[in-house]
Amino acid sequence: MQVLLVDDDRFVIAALQKGIAWESLGITEVFTAGNINTAKEIMANNNIDLLLSDIDMPHGSGLDLLNFLREQGNPVPTIFLTNYADFTYAQKAIELKSFHYFLKPIDYAELTRIIKKALKEAESLQETRDLREAFSEAGSTIPEIPTDASENESNIKALLKYVDDHFREEISREQLSVMFFFDPDYITKIFKKETGMSYKNYVIEKRLSLAKELLTESDYPIHDIAQYVGYDNYSYFTRLFKKSFGVTPIEFRGK
Repeated sequence: MQVLLVDDDRFVIAALQKGIAWESLGITEVFTAGNINTAKEIMANNNIDLLLSDIDMPHGSGLDLLNFLREQGNPVPTIFLTNYADFTYAQKAIELKSFHYFLKPIDYAELTRIIKKALKEAESLQETRDLREAFSEAGSTIPEIPTDASENESNIKALLKYVDDHFREEISREQLSVMFFFDPDYITKIFKKETGMSYKNYVIEKRLSLAKELLTESDYPIHDIAQYVGYDNYSYFTRLFKKSFGVTPIEFRGK
C-alpha cells in the first residue's frame, strides 16, 4: 500500500517519515509533497491508499486538496494534521468525509492507531473497486446466486464485512443484493441469523456506537458527529440515541 504525506513544513514531513513504522503497517511507498499542486500530481500518477495532510499551507489548503479529490470521485481515506482546533475546519473536514482530524503536536502512538483504522478502510475501498470492476467486465450478465454451501458462507462473510466498513453510507438492501447476489429478503434473514437483528437496526447500532465513541473521545460538535456517522437529521439522531442509551447526546457528553 502507498501513503502520501502533504505538509509545507519539511521538518514535519521528516518527522512523520521517521516517527511512524510504515513498513510494519504494510506501507511499501511513502510519497511526500510540500503543496497541493505537487500532491495532485502524485495522486494522479499513483494509487495512493492513504493521505495525511496539513490544512494550512501556501497556495491551497489540505481542505482544498480533499475537495478536489472528492470532486474527482476519489474516496481515499484522509487524516488531517493541524495546529488549530478550529470548528470551521473540523466541520468542513467532516463534510468531505475525512477519516480523522488530528491536532498537533503529534502523538505517534495515537496517530499509528488511527492510521491502522484508516488502512482497514482503504482495504475495504480496494475490495469495492475490485468488485465494481468485476461487474463491469461481466456487463449486464449477473452471475447466479451461489448454491455451494462454502461459497455461500463466503459471500455472507463478505456481505457482513462490507456493511461493517460502510455503515455510515446510505446503502439499501437492494443495492447489497446486486453486489452480493442475494435476494433482498434473504439479506434480512442473514442479518437476523448472524446478528440477531434486522439490517436496519444493525446499521443503527453501528452508527450510534461510533457516535458514542466520538462523543467520549473527541470535542467535535454533536451536529457534526451526527452527520459523520450518517444522520443529516439531527433531531432524528437525537431520538435514536436517547432510545438506545436512555439519554440525549448532550446529556451523555455532560456526564
